[in-house]
Amino acid sequence: MKPATILLLALLPLAAGCSRHAESDEDAATPAAVVPVRTAAVEERSFADAVEAPGQWRSSGDVSLPAPFAAVVESLEPKLGDHVAAGDTLGMLVTRQSRAALRGAELLLREAHDPAARAEAERATALANRDLVRVPLVAPRAGVVTRRDAEPGAEVNDGAEVLAITPLEGIVFEARLPAAATQLVHGGMAAVVRTVGEPDHDVRVSRVLPAASASDQATLVWLRPVGGATPLLDRFGTMAMKTSGARESPAVPAAAVVENDLDGSARVVVVGADSTATWTPVKLGATVDGWRELVGGTLAPGMLVVVEGQRGLPDRTHVKPQR
Repeated sequence: MKPATILLLALLPLAAGCSRHAESDEDAATPAAVVPVRTAAVEERSFADAVEAPGQWRSSGDVSLPAPFAAVVESLEPKLGDHVAAGDTLGMLVTRQSRAALRGAELLLREAHDPAARAEAERATALANRDLVRVPLVAPRAGVVTRRDAEPGAEVNDGAEVLAITPLEGIVFEARLPAAATQLVHGGMAAVVRTVGEPDHDVRVSRVLPAASASDQATLVWLRPVGGATPLLDRFGTMAMKTSGARESPAVPAAAVVENDLDGSARVVVVGADSTATWTPVKLGATVDGWRELVGGTLAPGMLVVVEGQRGLPDRTHVKPQR
């Protein structure tokens, strides 16, 4: 072998080593990737525990207006939803017997074919009109007409309902409260009922019914309106109620929280002073205006949490915070 060839073979390992060393130095000089994320600061916020429950406006007790005798409805003024005052005359009933006497006399008058028969039928008709027994249907209490079971001209039996009135104090919002929240609600507590197409109604708890619904284990709660317009019966809505006083707690924007649907746990990504992002478990409390209350834990106001870009972010990643 020629001396030049021997020298070349001897230099090749040295050159390869130098190349690997250069590549290693180049890799070491390349900085780790920095991930841009959007952050927000933990803030001290005011919270109060609250309960929301669906429900419906209904009557807690109607006042029925029955016919006091077998009668014919001569007139009936109020329509469904009309307000009436105690003592208002709502319609007029005629006893069926006196009405039958009048109808008989009127029939004789139509069938009279000579002056004598006609005169006799007219006297009978006048007498039947004079003896016609009319009895007014009077509202015993103020309220809203919620049922109208007869129309003018209809015959009703003795004791049959003609109208039903719901007293204003008998109008309630029946909320279906989750069983777990029942112990937080008691008589006299204030709440608001929101119904689509109507103004909000201020209400107070009047009764917590003892029996839970067999279908969904909901507890029924009656809430009465406090002033304002009279709610429309049978309308659906949602009751919202604060069940505790205000308190100050650390909070993060709702966008910062990543919740596990399987076990209910929650985490946020905290950005440290060295720009390292750390996944941190948190315990959540109430929600107000898009902020989630932090219960316990070590997160303090001023600390940064990631609100955008945390999905799929590895733990202990270096990030570039952006506000």
